[in-house]
Amino acid sequence: MGIINVTPDSFWSGSRVQDKSTLVERVRMMISQGADAIDVGGCSTRPGAVQASEKEEMERLEWGLEAIREEFPDVLLSVDTYRPRIAERCIRDWKVDIINDVYGGNDDMYKVLADTGVQYVLMWSEDIRKDPIGEMMEFFRYRLQLLEKAGVDVNRKVILDPGYGFGKTVEQNYTVLANQSRLCEFGLPVLSALSRKSMAWKLLKITPDDALPATIALNTVAIEQGAEWIRVHDVQEAVHTNLIVQALRDNK
Repeated sequence: MGIINVTPDSFWSGSRVQDKSTLVERVRMMISQGADAIDVGGCSTRPGAVQASEKEEMERLEWGLEAIREEFPDVLLSVDTYRPRIAERCIRDWKVDIINDVYGGNDDMYKVLADTGVQYVLMWSEDIRKDPIGEMMEFFRYRLQLLEKAGVDVNRKVILDPGYGFGKTVEQNYTVLANQSRLCEFGLPVLSALSRKSMAWKLLKITPDDALPATIALNTVAIEQGAEWIRVHDVQEAVHTNLIVQALRDNK
């Protein structure tokens, strides 16, 4: 899943695009490198960010999604939003296939999902109190029950994201990654979004610009820990990482 941010303030400057031609060329490159889906964000949720208003987020997504659908009508398209009204409009007007929700949703979001039948990335972003793995499993159990109650086809439509970088210290992020395979107990696809995140560059005392090798290492572990999706800024490196891990599995 290749990351495109139509924002001025997402945490890594390399993910930001501000004009149609740059956007189209970035998406074309990602698809040519092997991206299975494109994830578009119009509101930065990085720690400390001033969140865009709903109007600002929608205005950014309007031109971005319009440009992508015009050039790539068949690409699997995801929108990174936690706002139900924005999700509903993106599904209706641009045939978005996946809603990627960093805050785990609410009743209004779940109704949109049930009514439209799109796929949903359910992410865990709550602050950890004491027990990272126990709390992660408890969160997903509870939210999946709510989604099912709302009428969402959980077994076919939900992808789980452990939420690296959200509500977790660097150490807690690594605890979750080391135990990510526990999520496979739910029998649902797992998405890992580790690309250039602070758990890498803070540990290594580098910057996001220098964190591609660390991202490759993290993605390797994530795939070994059961991730079916990896959400990345650098698609070609991620595709190569996956091919190598799969070759190792095939030759055990």
